[in-house]
Amino acid sequence: MGIISQIRRGVAAIRQLRGTPLPEGEPELAAFSAAIPVGPSGAPLWQIDVQVTTEPHADGERLRLRARIQTNLASALKPALGAPVALSDSRALTLAERTGSLVQRTANRVLNLPAVRTFAEPLLNNDFNTFIEVQASTASLDAGAGELIPQSDKLAALGIQPRRAGDQPVAETWSGQAADGFAQVSLLQIDKRHLPPGLAQRLGDKPFQLAAAIVNTAQQK
Repeated sequence: MGIISQIRRGVAAIRQLRGTPLPEGEPELAAFSAAIPVGPSGAPLWQIDVQVTTEPHADGERLRLRARIQTNLASALKPALGAPVALSDSRALTLAERTGSLVQRTANRVLNLPAVRTFAEPLLNNDFNTFIEVQASTASLDAGAGELIPQSDKLAALGIQPRRAGDQPVAETWSGQAADGFAQVSLLQIDKRHLPPGLAQRLGDKPFQLAAAIVNTAQQK
């Protein structure tokens, strides 16, 4: 059984256990989110959202993973500095809330040190975001991993033209100033011939290709 098939069956099994099966032929979906709130407003200091879908793709299958990771220093942590802190050992608080209270108390204590405050002040004016999208397929694709590059139309609009993978995997990075901060785009392309022999053998005769995009941004607030 192929790797993507195993993941697809696992996602389907989870949905069956939850009592939310999808109609036959529809993409299987699994998703989760987590956050650490901080300060009286409960704004998320850190948050992650993940979505995984698997579906038939031509003569194979495709897996798509999307994730967003937020670290909100400017919009969450900075306003919380000096604000009242909830007791982190209170049983009325969730684990995430207790963690947020602990982070808030620690930040208040550490940032009272002048040297640390001087170093941290520029960071506290920014929110950081990481967007990740990974696509993998066992379909027969003429252009290999190049056909799976996420958001290729938007990348082209930014002037980003990824190279095609040759005998080696392709890893490329672009970076520059954005309207409200800084942005970095990284791309990875892997075809079956780039895999270790043992892993490639596990895939049998099936093709395999994977493309991943990672976008990091720093937004000044």
